[in-house]
Amino acid sequence: MPFVVTIVVALLFSSYMLFDPSEGLSSFIQLTYLSWNFKTFILALGLGYIAVAWTSENYLLPRLAKLLGQAKTRLTRKPKKRKEYKLIQGGMKSLQ
Repeated sequence: MPFVVTIVVALLFSSYMLFDPSEGLSSFIQLTYLSWNFKTFILALGLGYIAVAWTSENYLLPRLAKLLGQAKTRLTRKPKKRKEYKLIQGGMKSLQ
């Protein structure tokens, strides 16, 4: 939970600095003027990054890991050893 709160606060502060910083804050950290087109572009890049990261984490990377595991098993001719906690977790699920 602390990590999520930190990320949300950082996102809110960054958005504040990007779209409507006060004069005092602008002069203190020496922000330069940005046009609305560039501000929108920066926001779109951030949202695009989140979309690509979420998609790859949920769809692309698990498939890639599975393919690499299969390739390693074929090359070394040894079966993949499952982690002990996964075996226990699978056993507990079958008991429920």
